[in-house]
Amino acid sequence: MKKIIFLTLKIFISIALLIFLFRKADMGNVWMIMRSINLPILAAVALLYAISQVVSTYRWSLFLPHAGIDMPFLKLVSLYYVGMFFNIFLPTAIGGDVVKSYYLYKFSGKGGNSLASVFLDRFTGFFALVTIAIVSLIFGYNYVKDTYVPFLIVTLTALFFLSSLILWNKGLHNWALVIISKIKLFGINEKIESLYNAVMLYKSEPLILLKAFGVSFIIQFISISIFYLISKGFGMTVSIGYFFLFVPIAVSISMIPISLSGLGLREGAFVYLFTKVGTTDAQALSISLAGFAVMVMLGLIGGIEYMRLGSVKNESQDSKVS
Repeated sequence: MKKIIFLTLKIFISIALLIFLFRKADMGNVWMIMRSINLPILAAVALLYAISQVVSTYRWSLFLPHAGIDMPFLKLVSLYYVGMFFNIFLPTAIGGDVVKSYYLYKFSGKGGNSLASVFLDRFTGFFALVTIAIVSLIFGYNYVKDTYVPFLIVTLTALFFLSSLILWNKGLHNWALVIISKIKLFGINEKIESLYNAVMLYKSEPLILLKAFGVSFIIQFISISIFYLISKGFGMTVSIGYFFLFVPIAVSISMIPISLSGLGLREGAFVYLFTKVGTTDAQALSISLAGFAVMVMLGLIGGIEYMRLGSVKNESQDSKVS
């Protein structure tokens, strides 16, 4: 019942924010801008987004050999798209990660290591995001100093680095386990300890982590460039520098778990930030919605892959028999 109530609240918040933004921007203006997009640029945006998913898959693949998991790269790409599909359409932000972990476990038979590889893939990506967001906040502080944005970004960053310290520092981890050991819900303490032991496999492999961090920054740069290209497709002349300032902040805000897939939060952040540098409400809202639409369009590929992988149980059993 609590999950249903929480999901209902997320849907309500997303819908309420979108209704407010559409009224503020005028739905007719938004639709007119969306229809005006340059189709070759839209195709380039879709291609660039698809490339970013392949690069993200490469980052994920960096963690697999050390975990004793051997998977063809194309199959990993398939699983990454499946995860993207569920990240968009499931009510939780980590739904796709759970699905990826499940399928990787079914193919490899290594549950803890599969989960650790997905966790570290997400961890390194989030590290790059919060790092760029903090740098963006420093340079773009004057645009958001009278809002809660600095507090939200600093809080999000502090929580991330505190969690990282607890994860990587054995003393802090043991202290956290004392608290976790009091939680007997669904064996969560055993699951967290299993994940910790699997993640610790990489503590002695700093080069893997450094390479993954580097790839994560490339992915973030691609993501920012996608929104810039969308603006060019609408015929806008906003400097790309503003996208490097505002997009990481907007994406970070969208990760606050109070809406469905960040919908509404991300769009509100785009409108608030980009209207400060000359765009109209309708233009800023259109940029964000177009980016989300491309993500959904490519995410549907993951849905097709999910249906195609329906025989995963048989494949894993056959591989074990052979």
